[in-house]
Amino acid sequence: MAKLTKSQRKAHAEAEAVLTKDRLSEDEKDFVFQNWHEGANHINGASGAFFTPWGLAADFSIDAGGAGSRVIDLCAGIGILSYFLHHRAKWADNCPDLTCVELNPRYVEVGRKLLPEARWICADVFDWRDWQRELGGERFDVAVSNPPFGAAKRAGNGPRYRGRQFEFHVIDIAAELANRGAFIVPQASAAFRYSGAQCFQRVETGPAAEYQKLSGFHMYEGAGVDTSMYRDDWKDTSIICEIACYEFAQDRARQGQVQERLSALPVPVVPLRPAEQLALL
Repeated sequence: MAKLTKSQRKAHAEAEAVLTKDRLSEDEKDFVFQNWHEGANHINGASGAFFTPWGLAADFSIDAGGAGSRVIDLCAGIGILSYFLHHRAKWADNCPDLTCVELNPRYVEVGRKLLPEARWICADVFDWRDWQRELGGERFDVAVSNPPFGAAKRAGNGPRYRGRQFEFHVIDIAAELANRGAFIVPQASAAFRYSGAQCFQRVETGPAAEYQKLSGFHMYEGAGVDTSMYRDDWKDTSIICEIACYEFAQDRARQGQVQERLSALPVPVVPLRPAEQLALL
């Protein structure tokens, strides 16, 4: 468990008291999201479970979109990413169909109080084949996630990825579930540097580049949210992140086009890796 300050402990206790109610007002939900501490009764550092800061979650919804879409929130915590997707779209009467997947049963219990509009699944993200089958093989328009970062303990691997970064295992799973995705990743894992930097810069090496070579899925920047503003708003940690976006369906379609072209050649060709296929387009 995290060592909470006196003010954090007091605020968490107040949030717990609010959660005893059958129904919460919007102001009460906002209070819980901002003050219920994920490390009060759980070892969140070991699992990498650090909830997204309030302001960052609000800005993230710009890149995630999701209005009128089927959205899956992986490693959802108590649902703050989905909360903003829902409430930003509801004013246009175009709310997304939300599915939140979270392993910690207490987080799920709290999330159901804060976002009853979502379908909550208490399960490990690495058991995605099992719970997707229970959902009837449903495919989603958008996948979103603030997954654990780095070498956090995990129960499995992504369909393709075998590296150390937990975030890319989740991205790899999301690629099998959704047509596009938006993710919060540590800046060191991004294919670009924007937050807190003097100018935007693409990065050609590192985890994102390695995953692109492996999968053919290209990480790109979104609307341009400088997440360094929220560096010190995380509970029990301080980190600069980036919002990483993927167009899984587009990249997969491009790979299919290359395969069609290669199969039409009169002589056999050496199989190409996904990234090499994209380079031919």
